[in-house]
Amino acid sequence: MSAHGADKAERSTADYVRLLVERLPSMLAYWDRDLVCRYANPAYARWFGVDPQRLVGTSLSGLLGSALFAKNEPYIRAALRGEQQVFERVVPGPGGVNRHSLATYIPDIVDGRTLGFIAHVTEVSPLKDTEERLRSEIAQRERANELLRRSESALREAQRLGRIGSWDWAFKQERMEWSEEMYRIYGRDPAQPPPTYLELEALYTPESWTRLLDAISMSIESGKPFQIEAEYRRPDGGTGWVEARGEAVRDADGKIERFRGTVLEITPRRQMEQARIRQQVAEAANRNKTALLSWVSHDMRTPLNGILGVAQLCLADPSLAPKHREWSEIVLRSGQHMLELVDEFLDLAAAEAGQIALRASEFDLLALLRDSLTQAGHAARERGPIELTGPPADAPPIVMVGDPKRIKQVIDNLLSNAVKYTPVGGAVAAGATVHAETVELVVRDTGIGISADQAQNLFVAFERLGAERRGIAGTGLGLAFTKRIVELMGGRIEVHSRPGEGSEFRVELPRVRR
Repeated sequence: MSAHGADKAERSTADYVRLLVERLPSMLAYWDRDLVCRYANPAYARWFGVDPQRLVGTSLSGLLGSALFAKNEPYIRAALRGEQQVFERVVPGPGGVNRHSLATYIPDIVDGRTLGFIAHVTEVSPLKDTEERLRSEIAQRERANELLRRSESALREAQRLGRIGSWDWAFKQERMEWSEEMYRIYGRDPAQPPPTYLELEALYTPESWTRLLDAISMSIESGKPFQIEAEYRRPDGGTGWVEARGEAVRDADGKIERFRGTVLEITPRRQMEQARIRQQVAEAANRNKTALLSWVSHDMRTPLNGILGVAQLCLADPSLAPKHREWSEIVLRSGQHMLELVDEFLDLAAAEAGQIALRASEFDLLALLRDSLTQAGHAARERGPIELTGPPADAPPIVMVGDPKRIKQVIDNLLSNAVKYTPVGGAVAAGATVHAETVELVVRDTGIGISADQAQNLFVAFERLGAERRGIAGTGLGLAFTKRIVELMGGRIEVHSRPGEGSEFRVELPRVRR
């Protein structure tokens, strides 16, 4: 018989069982109904630092201590009721070592009666460490994913608020990617895939598409990003403008593998720029027109004065025939009207050049207002029954310091304008209000009114807003001059009007008092 065979013959089943129990790294013990130890394997020495032989006959509470026993007691009582228990616990050991353990209490039931239970406690600290690392990694990944989701959400929101879309074109794979804002800008259905390269041409006007292709070609040759403003077309027929930027992305060999870029919606900005340019052109034209009229007006004053002088001499001759007197009166009235127009041209030119000298003195604003209302009353009666109302007769004076001549010009222009555009049977009202640091003039009428678009050009010189087609006399200079004078005096003027409902002009002037 070989030595190996001899070893097998020498060991009985009990020997193998004893070998397994004593070499097992897990704690294995038997506790009776009174929770007294009847057996404990050598692992208890490593876990608790006690001799397993001496542990026999001692209590479970003495081994565990009161705190750990109180935690385990519910499982102990359940095992003594015949219920197998499996639970996790941290077991303190010698040297301050804490072991994560998996405990199993197996009831010993004989003839329906529980005599005790087998306690099998296995260390699972490595598993717990691995579990904690996995949990930490999962938590980190969840935080990273959450940050990524927040970042993507913030990017989408930023693109929506800024009207900026982004795109990426991998032309070798024929793959185009669009951000959500790209779909909104170009008015396309986000449920549909982005357009292919061949479909991009339909997004732009022909001229813009040609310039865009040229910009991309130059970017490829120079290696620099491109930037261009292009006019796009939407499926609903609308158009707009974008600022397109892009660059080529090259691989390690320097070959272009894709393009990427952004698109910024600039339609409102473009419209504002065009409106500003139109306004600048119009203002320049008006300045040139005003300068020309000023020059012409200066040259017209001398011959006009001569004409007026001859007409006055003719009228002073008592022997003048009636027919010739009538002609002289027409010449005089026409000449005086021409002189008034010349003065308006010269005043506007001086106002626009900032050459009007303001002469400050103390005056009663209400007195000026009543005087202007009296003069406007003649025009109101000539046009027909137009009701003209002003401040109450017993209203206290509004004493302020300013240039009464220029302020009266402002009031006269506003009242004249109101009377001219108010139909027969309408009403015009004027008043003034005192505030802490300012005074406010208000002229309100029930005239034809104007639209918001017309109001933008209301104070532009020579702009009559179609009044000439209604046969309403005027030069289009009064309100332009009024606005300039008000601004020179440190004030402001605004209008509120709606077609068919009349207009309201408000002039705010600083209230300077001595």
